[in-house]
Amino acid sequence: MECVFWMLRVNTMRRQVRWLSLCALALLIVGTVTAESRSKVALVVDDLGNQWQSGLAVIHTPFIKTVAIMPGLPYTIELAEASLVAGKTVIVHAPMSNESDFPLGPLGLSRTDGDQQLLANLSMGLDSVPHAEGLSNHMGSRLTRDAEAMGWVMDELRARNLFYFDSVTVSSTQGWRMAERKGVPWTRRQVFLDHEPTPEFIEQQWQLALRLARETGSVTVICHPYPETIAFFDSLDPADYPDIEWVSIKALLNQPARPVPQWRPHSFPEGAYQGRGPRSLS
Repeated sequence: MECVFWMLRVNTMRRQVRWLSLCALALLIVGTVTAESRSKVALVVDDLGNQWQSGLAVIHTPFIKTVAIMPGLPYTIELAEASLVAGKTVIVHAPMSNESDFPLGPLGLSRTDGDQQLLANLSMGLDSVPHAEGLSNHMGSRLTRDAEAMGWVMDELRARNLFYFDSVTVSSTQGWRMAERKGVPWTRRQVFLDHEPTPEFIEQQWQLALRLARETGSVTVICHPYPETIAFFDSLDPADYPDIEWVSIKALLNQPARPVPQWRPHSFPEGAYQGRGPRSLS
């Protein structure tokens, strides 16, 4: 009888272990599905480089994973280094010519001085921001509508394996369109969080961004290191958004196919080597 009792007890324990294992597996599967199904929000903070304290504040905001730093400013390099340490994605926030003729500051991109100066400023701007993985436009309501000029910009980004984030400061922007044509990874801004830096407007745009993310699966948002914006993020807790994943802008890039150069027959100078032609297989 004692032997039978222990056999029954062992069988019961085995059933309990199997049941607990199945429960653990079910919880693991549910957790995985939940993580994969969370809506993605990519917050990009613009205009960093002039102010140290406000720059650090937004870099350490847990909601923000991408920082756009302007070239040639007092804290450009220091903030880029701090962003790397904080695990944030760094992009160059390049000043571009605008219809209001606001001053561009150092290394601005404009056709006023010709295409060579534009390309020189672009190259120096990209070199001046450490750890940059992409570029976005600061202002740019004039230049981003110029398909030819934006094509030059995209050629340089493609050569450096960088991506383009279109701030969409004007609806007729050619920026992301030229990125697609040139085979440069890209995405564009959907929500402007603090165009009006008031608590009421920021809250309104925040709710819009969350709604778009939940409806479509993702959203891209631009914000700035304004005191009102920093205070707004300080009032939030990421734990209150279990259905949202805060991601780098890199997670939402479109990946266009790179154009294949077309071969064209060349006319060779007289006497130039033209190859032996196809070899015979016989």
